[in-house]
Amino acid sequence: MEVETTKMSTRGQIIIPKEIRAYINAEEGTLFTVATLDEETLIMKKLDKQKLVNEFKHIRDRVKTKLKKEEILDEFKAARKSN
Repeated sequence: MEVETTKMSTRGQIIIPKEIRAYINAEEGTLFTVATLDEETLIMKKLDKQKLVNEFKHIRDRVKTKLKKEEILDEFKAARKSN
């Protein structure tokens, strides 16, 4: 596990250190989700845009087959669990 330090700018921007970016294969334009665990802990997760697109295409294709509301909700739950 890599551990580095960084500092937030006056605009709220945080630079991800080069070693960490290289380790997670993040380039300019990489999308992240950010969540809080508590007042001192943040979690960032790199998003795979193509994976999200594919999940929504799968859901859309299933909806075209006239899924019931419960089945649509089950699809969303299953997609969330797989992440």
